Amino acid sequence: MQSLFGVHWQSSPPADIMPSSALYAWLVDPASLTEKVRSICHQDFSVEVIYHQNHPAPECALSELSIAPGTALLHREVLLCDGQTPLVFASSVLPVPALTGRFADIQNLGTRPLGHWLFAEPVLKRSSMRYVRLASSAALFARLKHLHLENASLPGRKTLFTGADYPFLVSEFFLPTLALRLED
Repeated sequence: MQSLFGVHWQSSPPADIMPSSALYAWLVDPASLTEKVRSICHQDFSVEVIYHQNHPAPECALSELSIAPGTALLHREVLLCDGQTPLVFASSVLPVPALTGRFADIQNLGTRPLGHWLFAEPVLKRSSMRYVRLASSAALFARLKHLHLENASLPGRKTLFTGADYPFLVSEFFLPTLALRLED
């Protein structure tokens, strides 16, 4: 989870992604990535839940999420897929004390996409996006070994959604399969 926080995140996309490319356009688009992925699916859109657990917040998350030490977090990792083909890896970190009332359903999303829910919720607002390119060997991607991403470098973006008692952090990493799809 430490890869989701820190100084390696920048205010502009990685320099090696050409502004004229489709990948760049997807990376900087503030609209719902879930809906963009749905729009290019050749088969049924699906969400594969890789990880969905509550645990105490690590030190690295306290400042960005405006939480106290020991606050419980829901950490959810999913793949957004076209049929069986993963296109996007998403990792979301949500303070559990904020998951009450109108936000309580987030705890039980199952294979429903968080993005669809976030963009349908009028009180939540996206803050400015931050960007990074991480090696597939980063600890954040440990649960993706079955995708055989050796030596890959994954462009990603993260956003804080505000409007709940605490901000929700959503990060999305574009898999090589998405880059290939966008080149077609």
